[in-house]
Amino acid sequence: MKKPRNGSVCLMKKIFFLFFTLSILVNGYVQKVNSNEFKKEMDYSANLLDGMELINKGEYTEGVKKCEEAIKIRPEEKLGYLCKGLGLGFSGNKFTEREALKSLTKAIEIDPEFYEAYFFRGMFHFRGMFQLSMEKRHMDKTDRIACSDMKKAYNNDVSYAIDFVNNNKTLLKNYKCSGFK
Repeated sequence: MKKPRNGSVCLMKKIFFLFFTLSILVNGYVQKVNSNEFKKEMDYSANLLDGMELINKGEYTEGVKKCEEAIKIRPEEKLGYLCKGLGLGFSGNKFTEREALKSLTKAIEIDPEFYEAYFFRGMFHFRGMFQLSMEKRHMDKTDRIACSDMKKAYNNDVSYAIDFVNNNKTLLKNYKCSGFK
C-alpha cells in the first residue's frame, strides 16, 4: 500500500492557509458597524491568522492555543474549530488525534456544507487507519466515516480532496472506498 506523500500534505497546508486567510479577510468586515463588534472580529481574525501561521511553521502547541483563543471569542464560528483541528492533526501526536477529529466534527456541525472540514477529517481518519494497519481489512465505522468525508469533499470540488483521491487510489481501493464522481 502506498503511503501518502509528505509533499502533498505540505501543499495542502499551504493551499488551506491561502483559502483560510482569504475567507477571514473577506468574511463579514463590511457588516460590522458596532466598534465593539468590530474589535471582537479583529481579535478573532488575528488569533486565527496567528494560529495558522504558527501551525504552518510547525509550532503546533502555540498555534492551537491561538485557535482556542479565537474559539473563546467566537464559539459559533467554524474556522476556529478547523484551525484547532488542523493544528492538533498535523502535529503528528497520536494522543491529540481524537481531539483533532472532535474539533473538525464541531466545524461540520456548525456548517454541514463546510467541505474542507470533511476533507481534513477524512484525511486524518485515513492517516490513522494507515498507521494502525498496512493490511486489508473489512470496512469498519472509522473506514466508512473517512470514506464518506472524503467523498463529500471530493464531490464538492475541494481541490486538495481531488488531489488526495488521485494520488491515493490504491489506499482508497484497499479500504473499499469508491464512488467518486
